[in-house]
Amino acid sequence: MSWGRILTTSLAVVVVVGACSGGPGRRQSHDRPAPATSEGSGPGSGGGSMSLSGRIAFDNFDDVWAIGADGTGLTRLTHSPGPDFDPSWSPDGTRIAFRSERSGEPEIWVMNADGTEQRRVAAGLSPAWSPDGSLIAFAGASGSLSVIRPDGTGLRALPDTEGGEYPSWSPDGTRIAFNSNLTGDHVMYVAQADGSKVVDLSGAGEGWQVDWSPGGRFILFTSHRDYPDNYTDVYVMRPDGSGVRRLTHQRAYTPAWSADGEHIVFSAPGLFVMNPDGTGVIPLPTEHVGETSLPDWTE
Repeated sequence: MSWGRILTTSLAVVVVVGACSGGPGRRQSHDRPAPATSEGSGPGSGGGSMSLSGRIAFDNFDDVWAIGADGTGLTRLTHSPGPDFDPSWSPDGTRIAFRSERSGEPEIWVMNADGTEQRRVAAGLSPAWSPDGSLIAFAGASGSLSVIRPDGTGLRALPDTEGGEYPSWSPDGTRIAFNSNLTGDHVMYVAQADGSKVVDLSGAGEGWQVDWSPGGRFILFTSHRDYPDNYTDVYVMRPDGSGVRRLTHQRAYTPAWSADGEHIVFSAPGLFVMNPDGTGVIPLPTEHVGETSLPDWTE
């Protein structure tokens, strides 16, 4: 596993103006019917005008930031001499786990939601908090997925998850979706939370940066399957790898569900929010922070 920045997206992505005005929704309707991916009432749930709540943590490849889902309260949370990125909210929204390279090596750190009381937890990257808040899953120094308590105790590697990265817990905490690139491309998997019963989802095609929906019915992921280069877009599938559908057409990446499953946030390379069927794309005001990546949404 590479210990550099594991994010195979182009840093030279340019978002076309039309993408910010619902472009992906219009183009998608020409390709296929909109998928029924809402965790709520069905396709297009949320309507034409979004009512957004909660806070979204994200990074700009240098520091961790947070912004209200309604576009207010943009706040820089870290001011480290080294890169801080890849934030993950605790289930109660009071803490954030993130990856830091302030020491020169990738490490998992935890801080309060306002950026205070930052402390190192373990060596590793791509943290993801368990639904009950008792564990953080991450890509560990052992080369496999690992789990650890937020206080830094109880570290253990998960068997049969070699090369695993970007873990995402099922909402009931019994399974973990992740990807591995040991084969030379990103293959997605689902395993039991103890690392057993690993299911290969290669039939769904390549993908990474997975995010399990709050209702448990869908998994978002990033893929470059429709590009001849490293540009990517956001896709969705069922947890068994079936029903794959493309949601964006604007070189998007790093998707994440809202806490209620009614919206999706993603980078392209600014920060955008859309309905679960890919319609209603709106930008969030993050222009002056530069590129954005790896958002995570809490209530």
